[in-house]
Amino acid sequence: MLITGVDGSPTGRGRTLTAVEAVLRGAASEGAAVQSIALAGPDGSWAIDAALEAIRGADGFVFGTPVYRASLAAPLKALLDRLPRGMWGETEAPLQGRAAAVVATGASFHHFLALNDLRNVLAGFFAAHVVPPGLYVPREGYDESGELRDDYEDLASQQGRALVELSRSLETSKVLRLLTPQA
Repeated sequence: MLITGVDGSPTGRGRTLTAVEAVLRGAASEGAAVQSIALAGPDGSWAIDAALEAIRGADGFVFGTPVYRASLAAPLKALLDRLPRGMWGETEAPLQGRAAAVVATGASFHHFLALNDLRNVLAGFFAAHVVPPGLYVPREGYDESGELRDDYEDLASQQGRALVELSRSLETSKVLRLLTPQA
């Protein structure tokens, strides 16, 4: 089983990646192979094509984004806008019927509900099965060195372990993998 984590930050390699990688460590502890990809390229460009390719080969996903103005970051939105979902002549739907976890980071708990928007897009638009409730990490969830504090590390690990368990359940389901977007 391969779980792919996507760091949707426009700058990359920061707090969002730290949280995504903590979820991936939880998935790895359950035997999953893991990989992460940053959407922010070294030259300021977005690595959307590389992310699309990484997603195509994965069994489960972790989508991470910083929250700006109560919404997900532009690189992750751009990725989701280009991600096929098997509709209107598209020949693939890499998220359909698969498990996903959502991670958001922000300055304070005022943006916690932004997780709902990402969860709704993944579940409703792509027909992915999203691990509840998601992981939101505010600024105080990190220590002085930028690492997750123990309580948030535990929550991230739990999300990763649940992601693997859900992925395994979906593999054996007769119906859940068949659900498709309605429109």
